[in-house]
Amino acid sequence: MPFLGLAIWGALCITNNLWYDEGYTAALISRPLGELIRITAQDVHAPFYYILLKGFYTLCGGGTHFWSLKLFSLLFMAAYLFLGKYGVKKIFDEKTAVYFMLFSLLMPSMCVQAGNARMYAMGLFFFTATGLLAWGILQESTGKKWILFCLCSVGSVYSHTFTMLQTFILYLILLGALLWQKKYALIKWYLGSGLAVAACYTVWLSVIYRQMQTRISSAGGNEELFIPNMYTLMDYCKEWFSAMDTPITLVIYLGMALTLFLGYYAVDSMRDSGCYVPAWGMAILGLTALAGGLLSYYVTPCFLGRYIFCGFGALALWYAVGMKRIASRGSRTVVMLVFLLCFALQYRSELRLEYDKGLQEYQRFYEDNVQADDLIMATDIHTLYLNIYHPERQYMAYGYLPPFSPFRNTTVFTEWEQLADVTGTIWLYAFADRDLPGFGPYYNCEPAFQFHYMYYDFVIYRLVPADKNQI
Repeated sequence: MPFLGLAIWGALCITNNLWYDEGYTAALISRPLGELIRITAQDVHAPFYYILLKGFYTLCGGGTHFWSLKLFSLLFMAAYLFLGKYGVKKIFDEKTAVYFMLFSLLMPSMCVQAGNARMYAMGLFFFTATGLLAWGILQESTGKKWILFCLCSVGSVYSHTFTMLQTFILYLILLGALLWQKKYALIKWYLGSGLAVAACYTVWLSVIYRQMQTRISSAGGNEELFIPNMYTLMDYCKEWFSAMDTPITLVIYLGMALTLFLGYYAVDSMRDSGCYVPAWGMAILGLTALAGGLLSYYVTPCFLGRYIFCGFGALALWYAVGMKRIASRGSRTVVMLVFLLCFALQYRSELRLEYDKGLQEYQRFYEDNVQADDLIMATDIHTLYLNIYHPERQYMAYGYLPPFSPFRNTTVFTEWEQLADVTGTIWLYAFADRDLPGFGPYYNCEPAFQFHYMYYDFVIYRLVPADKNQI
């Protein structure tokens, strides 16, 4: 099954198509190591993932072919499946491990993140390993397990801000279990591990606090999308059971129904066996989502549904334990058919995105029209990200560029004098559904090319001087 995962998810990892967040990753790892850390310190994530990815990307040759970025995530997804093959099997049994891997392969959100050039696959591996080691320690404590538990915890807290929160909740649950089982002799190991992880994370914790203060003072614009409202739970469910930007309604509702249906059997199984690990895992997911929603509403906008993905090994285990409990072959068959349907619909959607021909169309337009003395301007940082494919070009962002922007060779357009020395054409990159900035009375916007790429409808305009004497 791990090798089947490599084959199925690998089809999503061999293209050069990147959406904005992946483009951000590609631009960031092209920076020198010191700049990379400085930029991440102004953004919202720890640099651990980007440092590892930069090394892997360099070993794979670098350049503007970004398959290695996706391959890095794929390798962590395969490693996660091996945790199921060996870790889940050792703690539970072979049947549970098979279901765990099978549901991981079929879960729509897994195929969304498997080829995503972001830190979620890495976080999924480290947090799942941490959780399995915690339960293994409760069954039989050894020094080797505690050391591995501590190391995986460090990897987990440095994967993502909300994986850090999930790891903290896991530590609280482990402490409660140790006290409940009266294993007081293990408290010294627990405290040693916790203090080691806290010491490793202390430096970045101060950065997180500063980032939160910055977001509080600058909340607004796109950050309003993070503020929960009455429709937010459904937005979260889109990312948990389908995909935020390309949700499939049927997949979302079937995913919710399967979680409840298998949850009934999972609870029944836990009640009989006395092993409440799946419930602990689901509690971690629920508490993290609740904490993220409350932080976004009362403190600063900071939470999206995908941020708890690193804990989705718990959801796969929830499914596996419930499925094993079902006695009826007919019921199991129906569950598997529904899962296969959800997977097929989402997988087809992801394949269409990954093999979108928009990038090739844009590249042809660029090669045929953009000259060495031309200037490319973007309406905002999201349209600017196309510069990862031609990083040697000079770019401008209209009006504003965040301090954590990693995009190279980019300045900010704030006054007309900046365009006085441009001898070539000025190209403006914009989204089709956004209002254009005002260039009158100096320039008129003339549509030159329109294309669809990944999640976006791009329009490229040519800025035509209204009166050259005024420039």
